[in-house]
Amino acid sequence: MNRASNLKLDSYLQTQEALSQNVSIYESNVSIKVQVDQFTFDLQGLLKLKEEADQSIKWLIDEKNTIKKALELKVYTLSNALVCFANSVCDSEILEKAYVSKKHLKRLNELDLIDYYKQSIDIAKEHIAALEPFGISKAIVADVEKDCKTFEQKRFKLLALKEEKANAKNEYRMLQKKINQLLNGKLDHSIENLRSLHPDFVKYYFATRQKSKEIQHHFDVLGYLKDKATGEPIALGKVWVEGLDLSTHITAKGSFRFKDFPEGEYQLIVENINYKSLCVPIRRYKSEQSKMYLEMEAIPLEAETSV
Repeated sequence: MNRASNLKLDSYLQTQEALSQNVSIYESNVSIKVQVDQFTFDLQGLLKLKEEADQSIKWLIDEKNTIKKALELKVYTLSNALVCFANSVCDSEILEKAYVSKKHLKRLNELDLIDYYKQSIDIAKEHIAALEPFGISKAIVADVEKDCKTFEQKRFKLLALKEEKANAKNEYRMLQKKINQLLNGKLDHSIENLRSLHPDFVKYYFATRQKSKEIQHHFDVLGYLKDKATGEPIALGKVWVEGLDLSTHITAKGSFRFKDFPEGEYQLIVENINYKSLCVPIRRYKSEQSKMYLEMEAIPLEAETSV
């Protein structure tokens, strides 16, 4: 969860502590007791949802990316052998399907990559006997196929976990809204009604409540982009995190912001159609706020025209 949600949750926990320490004051009041019990129950649900939403998936991302990197090398070797075979027999169809550069292979999105893996494996199986002179055997094809299936499994599991986290975050927001309505609409008024008899308790209670209202807008990662030559802000574009389903847009004033960014080491990809893309490493702790000042090199008009 992001910093604002964590601060609000901390406020809830302090409010609960204030209530539990002074239960004797209101336990005979049925209405207040029901409201407090509901608040406590919802808060426990919120804590469980936070645990689900905050579960780390970095280990799975690392595993998926490791097998993907190894698989790309194996598939490129297989692809190159298929190209050599196609050239030797003048088979333009196989050549068209099999040819791929290392650079293009790395740029393929994961679904296209899987399609290419499967297509290459199918071609290799069909012509396996003829591929032996080019260094490809049944065992090698089976090894590539095994890694391909492992990659698909890791990818499927990662997508499932991401969906679980997203669902937990949505449920968390809805339950947090429900808690806010309970506190603002009922419990705050009920506790305020006790002020004349228990002023110290009421003051303590509202001190814990006030903390959630003091939360300001925040960021985990904030970046500013400038033209390397002119120093002018770079407007518009996109910033995304390699290996994660996490992205944000560059504003018209040349800044970007991630309100919620995971702990660990990642690569930021900064893109604008008029500039050369940037790949920027970022390493941070969960509680750390990071500011980045980046410069991008413009693509000459001549280069754009020639593409």
